[in-house]
Amino acid sequence: MEQAISRQPAKFGLVAFMLSVASLLIVIVQLSTFFEPQEKTSGSVIGEIAADIKQSAKRALEGKPAPKPAPKQRDYNQFITLAALCCAGIAIVLAGIGLYRNESRQLSYLAVSLGVSTFVVQYLFLLAMLICGVVLLGAILNNLDSIFN
Repeated sequence: MEQAISRQPAKFGLVAFMLSVASLLIVIVQLSTFFEPQEKTSGSVIGEIAADIKQSAKRALEGKPAPKPAPKQRDYNQFITLAALCCAGIAIVLAGIGLYRNESRQLSYLAVSLGVSTFVVQYLFLLAMLICGVVLLGAILNNLDSIFN
């Protein structure tokens, strides 16, 4: 007699695959700073500082109190990145459940690999930024003698 392993439909593997793809896309878009506000030019920043000094001096001469500082806008970048990494972790767990339940191995393996790659992309980006910072600092320190001479 021939024994056949019954394969169940890939419920956990499919959900894990979708979560891992979504988390990888979110992390890549988050790292691209596509939704970040554009930085102001140095001229406009200097102009704003000069206007603030002028208004502050005018208020001080008139005896008016200083205005309350504007509340900071919430930055949701860290929350979005954390949610994407949590989705990647959940995808890895769901893929493991799918493998345990003898679902389609391809989807589960893809989900695990994409979930792990989400963590790797985040880690390697931070590592690359750290290396670039160290190289930039080294270049500045090497050129200090030409700056002061």
